[in-house]
Amino acid sequence: MMRSSKNYFFIKKFVFAVLFFALILFFCVGDFIVFSKDYKYLGHTFKKIKTVDEIKAWTANADSTIASSVIGKMNFIELYGYIQKLMGKREFNNFSYIKDDNNMLYYGSVTDLETNDLDKYANNVKRLNDYVESKGGHLLIVIPPTKVLYGPADLNKDWPINDPNNRTDMLMSMLQQRGVDAFDLRYCIANTGLSLEKLFFKTDHHWTPLASFYAFKAIIEKMDTLYDIDLDPKDYYTDFSNYKSYTYKNSFLGSTGENAGAAYSGMDDYTFYWPECDMNFVWYDYEHDEVQRGKLTEALLYSTRINEADTVYDTNMGSVYLREIVDNERIVNKSNPDAPKLTVLRDSYFTPIAVFMAPMFSQIDMLWTRNASDIDMEDYIKEEDFDYVILEVYPYNLDELSFDFFNE
Repeated sequence: MMRSSKNYFFIKKFVFAVLFFALILFFCVGDFIVFSKDYKYLGHTFKKIKTVDEIKAWTANADSTIASSVIGKMNFIELYGYIQKLMGKREFNNFSYIKDDNNMLYYGSVTDLETNDLDKYANNVKRLNDYVESKGGHLLIVIPPTKVLYGPADLNKDWPINDPNNRTDMLMSMLQQRGVDAFDLRYCIANTGLSLEKLFFKTDHHWTPLASFYAFKAIIEKMDTLYDIDLDPKDYYTDFSNYKSYTYKNSFLGSTGENAGAAYSGMDDYTFYWPECDMNFVWYDYEHDEVQRGKLTEALLYSTRINEADTVYDTNMGSVYLREIVDNERIVNKSNPDAPKLTVLRDSYFTPIAVFMAPMFSQIDMLWTRNASDIDMEDYIKEEDFDYVILEVYPYNLDELSFDFFNE
């Protein structure tokens, strides 16, 4: 009798193990079939790796791709997030994200951001600045804000917030010491008088199009002052009363919201702003080999993309502005051919700003510094025809990928 019970116990364990591994195998094969294009793309990009930094970038991309390529992933995330919400938890997944009293999600962290590499980045920017000036142009470094403007007041000070302010302050100081024009938008945006909920999405790291407008206006005014120009002589495009808007209620789930689940994070409203403009534009999307022509709302805004998604997880409202971000692109203003030419090295924070700037420049060329692995940034800059160059870097992106140009 004892032997029979023992055998039955091991049989149960064996059957459970077989079923468990069969289930895992089923999910692995299913994931590979469903997401085969993503895995093939990883293999394609792996063949192009040339440097250690590119290996690091590829590894991070591969990790992100594998993590996102799971059948039914969002159902699991939503269930976990819902349980966390029922428990009243303000920290999510061991402080990966932290929520304040207004449901604003922040990046958490358990390690300090290093600053040893900032001197190298500042030297690279100085060499970039010298090259731009040798060609008769002007370089402006633009640092946008994060949700941690000066330290979130509604959060427990003992919680490990990922705060890039010290790192940003040090880089700004180094650039000023080297005589490089640098514009810190943290103070500009903080002084708008708008609440944090108006400036940033609760479920995403990006600022809102409204905050982008104030940043755009500040950048134009800064360039006018620094370079003795008048980019908006009639003060039309920097006047918010000349803009139209449309709001989609509870329509946006940002990247942090996707990782935590809509049940935990909630949803954001998304309001689009665009200037009343009769000019004609051409947008060249070199990454997708596409061209769009027409008025500003036809060439640079695409509201139809909102209706193309099946679920909130597929709806990226920010992509209505120039697909949010592509590797390499150009905006040509056919109605203002005598205006200056602008080259921008940037990340996704700059996208709405570029749309707002389009009427004031004859041409805007933009390169995504962190993702255009097939393009040498230094060669790109040297091949461009520009009057002004803007280097925009999000504070969490102050790393090698954003400053890989004019190395010593």
